Amino acid sequence: MSAQHPDDGSKKVKNIAAVLYLLVLTFLVGGSYLHQQQTDATLAASAAAKP
Repeated sequence: MSAQHPDDGSKKVKNIAAVLYLLVLTFLVGGSYLHQQQTDATLAASAAAKP
């Protein structure tokens, strides 16, 4: 039989929380980057369309 230490559960929870935090952070930063790229492209297109 394998004996579990009492810290194993909290360590697993902390690891899961860290992964979720990184996923949320990546989503927010990636979304901001894509939005900025889209805004820059829109501004460049509107500037090129003006006579």
